[in-house]
Amino acid sequence: MEDILYLKGMGDYCQVVLNEEKIMTLEKLRSFESRLSSRTFMRVHKSYIVSINKIEYVEKNRIKIKNELIPIGQTYEKTIKGLFE
Repeated sequence: MEDILYLKGMGDYCQVVLNEEKIMTLEKLRSFESRLSSRTFMRVHKSYIVSINKIEYVEKNRIKIKNELIPIGQTYEKTIKGLFE
């Protein structure tokens, strides 16, 4: 769990992005969301769950983690802003 940067939903698949590799699973993002701790992971978009402590910064409607800019969905904007205020 400590190596997970973020998860990206891709229909019936989910890509788990770690520090050193990417793993493709035949599992929906929703399934991961129910098993991950809400203290450590946060849904930020209909297609993304991020590791909260891996967030480098939040800029307008994007989150920077490592070399990736992850979009923030409108539904999740208030939650994210509340986390960093």
